[in-house]
Amino acid sequence: MKKLFFGLAAILSMLSISSCSKYMQSGNGGFSDVSLNRNSDEYSIKRLKTIELDGDAVCGIPGLLGSKNNKNKNKTGMIFRFNGIEIGRTPRILPILTMIGFTGFYSNLVQQIGGKKVDNYGYNEKNKIPTGASLLIGLPFAGVSNNLLWNGIAASGLTNQMYYKLVDENPDVDVFINPKYKVDYKLHFFTQNAKVKADVTGATLKMK
Repeated sequence: MKKLFFGLAAILSMLSISSCSKYMQSGNGGFSDVSLNRNSDEYSIKRLKTIELDGDAVCGIPGLLGSKNNKNKNKTGMIFRFNGIEIGRTPRILPILTMIGFTGFYSNLVQQIGGKKVDNYGYNEKNKIPTGASLLIGLPFAGVSNNLLWNGIAASGLTNQMYYKLVDENPDVDVFINPKYKVDYKLHFFTQNAKVKADVTGATLKMK
């Protein structure tokens, strides 16, 4: 039994090193329309309402804390040049499958460390730790591992939300320019959190 605890403690120690926070900021990084620079008198320019979005993940599976990553229910807006940033969306089934795989792996590892036992006649060799118990023991380690494997998935789908909100909330805007954005990302043992804040300028063509 000591081998079991020492082995799992070593794994947890290695995984704990991965816990971190990241912060990214960009200012005036967007690409504006060239014609807008030459004919600015033809446009009405204004700073749009700040867009703030957040995402989450539990054990590497996004959207389990209120489905923040899919507020728009798969709707998306136009794609514009946003300083090269593109946060794609990962299908939730993928981290679920890897979570199942990790759980099976750690369950098997727990049983191997626990060893085997036989009956009084020396037959019917079985694991000392039952499958149910090994699954319960291995589950938290699987959660930490899956969370580490899918590091960054808390931000999955946030740019799709951003595009949609820009178009949906500003129907009168013809050109979106000069975005400034901030991304605050935190990775914990079992959870992840991501927050995106974007300030974008909108230009509307003046009708003559």
